[in-house]
Amino acid sequence: MVQSKIMEEAEELCEAKTPEDIAWETADLFYFALVKCVANGVSLRDVEQQLENRSRKITRRPGHAKPKWDVSAKEAAAAAAATAKEAAPVTAVPAAAVAPEKSGRICMKSYKMNALSSEQQSKLLLRPIIQSNDIMARVKPIVEGVRERGDAALIELTAKFDGVQLESTVISAPFTPESMVLDDKTKAAIDQAYDNIYKFHAAQLQDKALVVETMPGVVCTRFARPIERVGLYVPGGTAVLPSTALMLGIPAAVAGCSEIVIATPPRKDGSIVPEVMYVAHKVGASKVLMAGGAQAVAAMAYGTESCPKVDKICGPGNQYVTAAKMLTQVNCFVHEDPRFACLWMKCNCECKKKRRAKFSDSLFHCVD
Repeated sequence: MVQSKIMEEAEELCEAKTPEDIAWETADLFYFALVKCVANGVSLRDVEQQLENRSRKITRRPGHAKPKWDVSAKEAAAAAAATAKEAAPVTAVPAAAVAPEKSGRICMKSYKMNALSSEQQSKLLLRPIIQSNDIMARVKPIVEGVRERGDAALIELTAKFDGVQLESTVISAPFTPESMVLDDKTKAAIDQAYDNIYKFHAAQLQDKALVVETMPGVVCTRFARPIERVGLYVPGGTAVLPSTALMLGIPAAVAGCSEIVIATPPRKDGSIVPEVMYVAHKVGASKVLMAGGAQAVAAMAYGTESCPKVDKICGPGNQYVTAAKMLTQVNCFVHEDPRFACLWMKCNCECKKKRRAKFSDSLFHCVD
């Protein structure tokens, strides 16, 4: 009885056309589906758990109907069989993806959405969803390994995750011209972007301290001081991101940070993309750490034999990078935004009884 009603209501839902009919038939289908669940001891929580499990999957099987129910597939097969004798098979060139010209320059892969199937669109827009507890459990051993074993752990993890066997983990300034070889057009674009970003951030510098007398005898002062050592994380792997290096490195240079460490994953040949190396040279970076992911964050947070420990880490990253920042933030300030400054506040207070109370300097982290 229940099975017959579920099949009946599902068929009526498929045939419904107006929004009112679709809502009506959906309610009927839900009702008999719940009857089926109750009769077999299945709760709504069980159903919710199944949906939650599916949401965590990175890839799923295609949403095609089974052959028994796939009417469109049967019709298409019949039509193809009828016309098979009339025309020879033609190999079509996919029009969905517009392939970039192989010029050696950075090219963005583009797609025409109206030429993609719904399945292809969903695949392009899919983002991996992993529970935070699962990520923390994976990242914690990585962070602890780098903290305890330093460069040796970095080399092992880079070989494991990036497939590159490095002899050393850090490139120190001055960087060789061979590591920054770019065509003229790319170099000019980076130079133009550098000038524009530098001009904007240089305009934010505070030449004078802010001094406010809030009441007679109470003077508050605020002034900026650069953080001494900063680590800038520039993602890699599937993309080349000199833009990220510029947006992180230029504020650090303008602020006057004495040491700038840029961390970015190496290529398969063990080198760093020349675009990022060129930006590292322009912003005055002292080190380029050839590592990515959680291991790079741990190396900058705790320091290794070759990578200096930094006071602040900036830059975007995936869920593993974010988890590593959360685990290491006790050792250094961690933030996505590169606009950083240290603010000191000193107040000298004098009460009416002529007794003076001097408050000690306090360090504040400010993101404007």
